[in-house]
Amino acid sequence: TREFIYNIHMIPFLNLPAKIVKLFSSNTDPSEVASGVVLGMFMGFIPLNGPMAVVLFIFFFVFKINRLAAMLVLPVFKLFYVLGVSSLTDLLGGILLIHAGFLNVVWRALTHMPIIALLDINNTLVAGGLALSGILTTPVYIYSKKGIVLLRVKYFDRIKNSKFVKWFTNLPV
Repeated sequence: TREFIYNIHMIPFLNLPAKIVKLFSSNTDPSEVASGVVLGMFMGFIPLNGPMAVVLFIFFFVFKINRLAAMLVLPVFKLFYVLGVSSLTDLLGGILLIHAGFLNVVWRALTHMPIIALLDINNTLVAGGLALSGILTTPVYIYSKKGIVLLRVKYFDRIKNSKFVKWFTNLPV
């Protein structure tokens, strides 16, 4: 049975409840958690197969954010993206890149800069995803910051004292 318990720790999704409890119980500043949520939204609303994704992953490692929060919300925002937000980002990117003629000078300047030209900003999905994420940054940041504070105050003791968490934390590592 000891081998079975050891193998449980090797399966990442079984550690998810422990990670969530850690997020609630840590002394991490709520603004760091909110920043992680916002970065997870940015990564969720753009295609993760281009150079812009690499830049966002660099942000993930360089800036002071809660990486756990970013990893937990990334699949949620990516699910929204797959279920239809990608159409919205494509439409928004098309409006910004093609139909908004007054921005042609801006796009021309950006796409001729040495490094920025490589970031696929001229892709409608990338430009639209960045624009949509930029529009949603402030509300997502504010609500996630308030939400983590509320969850810590309201549910932390209940989660910490649950039978599942006690069982899970007592497992030998």
